[in-house]
Amino acid sequence: MRISSIQKDILFVLYQLELRGMVKPIAATDILNMLNQSRDTAVFGTNFRVSCHKLNENGLVHMHRNLKSLKLSFRLTELGRERAS
Repeated sequence: MRISSIQKDILFVLYQLELRGMVKPIAATDILNMLNQSRDTAVFGTNFRVSCHKLNENGLVHMHRNLKSLKLSFRLTELGRERAS
């Protein structure tokens, strides 16, 4: 699987948060905000969501949905952790 720059950045953010002790799933909106703070040009929400879903389909991240608020969150899988490092 070829990983796009947005997908690389998503994996990097999740990996860095995990290294700092954040083991719970991270909200998609928080990840998008972190990506947009570190880039010159903003990532559009639709491109971000498609990238996250592709990472999930390929087994690099695990997707969680809060049943009360319906917010989407992600965390790395073992394969995703290997690729991110």
